[in-house]
Amino acid sequence: MIPTQTRERDAAPVLELTGLERHFAGTGGIVRAADGVTLTVGKGEVVGLVGESGSGKSTVGRCAVRLDDPTGGTVRINGRDVTRLSRRALRPLRKDFHLVFQDPSSSLDPRMTVGQIVAEPLRLHGIARGDAARARVAELLAQVGLRPEYADRHPHELSGGQRQRISIARALSVDPDLLVADEPTSALDVSVQASVLNLLADLQRDRGFGCLFITHDLAAVEFLADRIAVMYLGQIVEQAPTAELFAAPKHPYTQALLSAAPVPDPALQRTRERIVLSGELPSPLAPPPGCRFHTRCPLAVDRCRVEVPELRELPGDGRRQVSCHLVADDGTAPDAAAAAQTLRTIPSTRTAR
Repeated sequence: MIPTQTRERDAAPVLELTGLERHFAGTGGIVRAADGVTLTVGKGEVVGLVGESGSGKSTVGRCAVRLDDPTGGTVRINGRDVTRLSRRALRPLRKDFHLVFQDPSSSLDPRMTVGQIVAEPLRLHGIARGDAARARVAELLAQVGLRPEYADRHPHELSGGQRQRISIARALSVDPDLLVADEPTSALDVSVQASVLNLLADLQRDRGFGCLFITHDLAAVEFLADRIAVMYLGQIVEQAPTAELFAAPKHPYTQALLSAAPVPDPALQRTRERIVLSGELPSPLAPPPGCRFHTRCPLAVDRCRVEVPELRELPGDGRRQVSCHLVADDGTAPDAAAAAQTLRTIPSTRTAR
């Protein structure tokens, strides 16, 4: 994790999502991909957004950079409300925020050279052309660890890791205040993932941009993020500084996520308690009433099935929040692992047939 104290922060967040909703019309009804998401990213801060596939993480990222239009709520960039701005009004602001896509193979134009791809934002925003643009491209390639001659190559001539470095260079070419990285290493070989994460960490430290880092890789988010938000079925269920979240997760879903993450110590990995959730992730077409996690939670009580828990602050500096009826106001959290173990050891009362 990059030390927080080395970063400068402004009072206004570079990204502020308030009650963000993104609903899609599906054949079976309305898909609530994001449903009331409130999240901030400070200047110079890396916020990790984690959760299972289908939890709505990428939808939040796309709404944050206005690739998707929110159904409700607000999106603010550097304090300015961009939620309803037209494409024309957004165009001069887009240099302030960029997205690094998950799969560089599909996000880079195969007909363009690397130099053209990296220089395109410079041209579109009127920042540099001709020799100045070529010099800037060479500088950017060096910053992402590539030689200047790569500017004359096409994406298909590069490896997956090199293509993602090109995507990062393109995103940073106009010095944005906010970078949204949507699972930037998941399409890469394991051997390449660490080098791309180290590159992002170095660039973020040197340039000081805010970053929303979307991932399902808990080891990656622990390494890179200052703060983590955990999503479940379109909603934030817990937010906390990274060290605090890994040391003492409060929400039963967060506890289950962390228990499933492998650890490098083989002896500890064999003996550690895992929380195995029952059932599948419910459909966002028909989310459960009350707490959306209650259908899989080993601790659920009657209140969880009917009353929606609010995302509330816990004692401290205001950076820790949780959405769970069972977490006390003083921050005392239930032990989902112990509850899951108890459920596994209760004898069945069903009659064999």
